[in-house]
Amino acid sequence: MVKLACLAALTSLSLFAQGAGRGIPGLTEEQTAALARMTAALAPEVQSVTAARGALITAAFAEPRNDAAIRARAEAVGVAELALANARADAFGKLQASSLKLAQAQVAALIRAGGAFRGGQAGPGGPAGGGGRGTIPNIRQPQTTALTKLTTDVMPLTRALATTRTDLTAAAFAEPCNDRAIRSKAEAVKTAELAVANARAGAFAKIQASANRLAPDQVAAFLVMGGSFAGLAFTQPEPLNFAEHEGYVSLFDGVSLKGWDGNPKFWRVEGGAIVGESTVENPSGNTYLVYRDLEAKDFTLKFEMKVEGNGGSGFQYRSRTGLPWLANIADNVTANVGPVNLNWMMTGPQADFWPSSRDWTGQFYSENTPMRILAWRGQVVEGAGLGRKRLMGNIGDRQVLGGVVKMNDWNEYTVIARGGTCIHILNSQLLAVMVDDDPASSNNQSGLFGIEIEATTKVSVRNIWVKKLN
Repeated sequence: MVKLACLAALTSLSLFAQGAGRGIPGLTEEQTAALARMTAALAPEVQSVTAARGALITAAFAEPRNDAAIRARAEAVGVAELALANARADAFGKLQASSLKLAQAQVAALIRAGGAFRGGQAGPGGPAGGGGRGTIPNIRQPQTTALTKLTTDVMPLTRALATTRTDLTAAAFAEPCNDRAIRSKAEAVKTAELAVANARAGAFAKIQASANRLAPDQVAAFLVMGGSFAGLAFTQPEPLNFAEHEGYVSLFDGVSLKGWDGNPKFWRVEGGAIVGESTVENPSGNTYLVYRDLEAKDFTLKFEMKVEGNGGSGFQYRSRTGLPWLANIADNVTANVGPVNLNWMMTGPQADFWPSSRDWTGQFYSENTPMRILAWRGQVVEGAGLGRKRLMGNIGDRQVLGGVVKMNDWNEYTVIARGGTCIHILNSQLLAVMVDDDPASSNNQSGLFGIEIEATTKVSVRNIWVKKLN
């Protein structure tokens, strides 16, 4: 982790990144190859600088503060910087003494890039390189504000450090070589590094003594960023880890229906899964297994679902029980179970799941309301309760997206609900987005979770996890 912190921090502390992508004018193929070889040959010295600067950054954020350790780490940075500058000067001197000598404008471009060269361009191949991840776990806004203030307060010193490092690079590429100037500039870098580290240590100590104190994992994540919010590289989000449950609670213990409420004629636990089954001999019609121990409005829900046969299912959320049922109940269902029990009937949003259907799996369905299908699979829809709905965009062709649905097999389902926006994801593929702007809509209320069984089929559900946000 410390190595990653080194890479991230150096972006904000140098001008190397600013030189990225600036081509060196008029290079021949032979000069290009020579500069690439020089950069590669200097890799050990560059890595030493990176490691030394990373250790200094870590020391600045150590608890308790240790000034002696900070000074020692700054001294190590100075030694590593001097070694790199001397190695650069030697390599550059050989280049300039050859037939591949660079012109003054080319040398200036190389200095602006921090003395490194990549792929025909001057770029961040020196100690700056890289960039950090932009995630701090469970960070609160006051903590973000405090870390932003730390970054901005230290910024004048980091800019001064960047200038001294550029001056050292320029000294390494000076003609003729001046060892005294290189040593002087390396000493200036060490002094500037120490100033930055001390400023960071002081600011960090104040944060840790306040109500905004960072937890160890938050400090570690900030180190990955190099101890600064400045100059962070663009990052990609981490891929979905369906088995990751940090911050989630389980709705199913794997062995019983504890917390669940439904007609025992149709629901049971089998093989580590909740099973609902409706047969010709034991027809259920629409019936639901309701989880009574949790209500939520804003959440992320993850579960696995499998349907065997041609019937269908769905997972209810933000739902209610006890409301009048709008649809007809088949005579054979009434004969089997008696009058409808509204405690086992759910009204509200549903993540639909009908593998045998060409259209429905993944759609946003409003169960037992006049709204019914609001966002079909492949659609992003904006609406307001019973008012007009409008197709805002297409995720993809409905039939093509149906190819992600696994027949007679386990499917990983993710539902994200935030305010009036609900998102359905199946097997890592986005299938539907519904935005309901009516705060009074049944789609926008806190409610219960539940599993539906409908028609003649067998549905199995397991690994049900919810991260509740309110």
